[in-house]
Amino acid sequence: MSTDDYFALLVTPGATATVLELPEQTRAATAAEVVEQLFAVEASLNEVTLRVGCREYGIVTRARLAELRGHTPRQVGDGDHGRLPGPGTFVLLRFSCTACGKEELRVHVDEGRLPRCSEHGEMRREA
Repeated sequence: MSTDDYFALLVTPGATATVLELPEQTRAATAAEVVEQLFAVEASLNEVTLRVGCREYGIVTRARLAELRGHTPRQVGDGDHGRLPGPGTFVLLRFSCTACGKEELRVHVDEGRLPRCSEHGEMRREA
């Protein structure tokens, strides 16, 4: 399976959702962990559009992650168990369009690629 195939397993075809952008080199297994942690923290969030770097893969839903739980594809290095026990740690950065409310979530910010609303321009970072 290619890397794109691994990410494709995570997504559910459907309408647009809040965007979660992860860094370019993020592996699919790591993306699954981040989305699962995000859903645990954000109870009202049921789906996110997964973007890795400039590539948008589609929508990941709580239901799809539940289907995959225990069946996440393994990649080279996944057996290392090189993680600390307990919940993962990431800082969720929330951006929104002041005009329409469109939202993007990121775990990193590339200053050259700040979130923009396709209709209204630059998004504002929420506290």
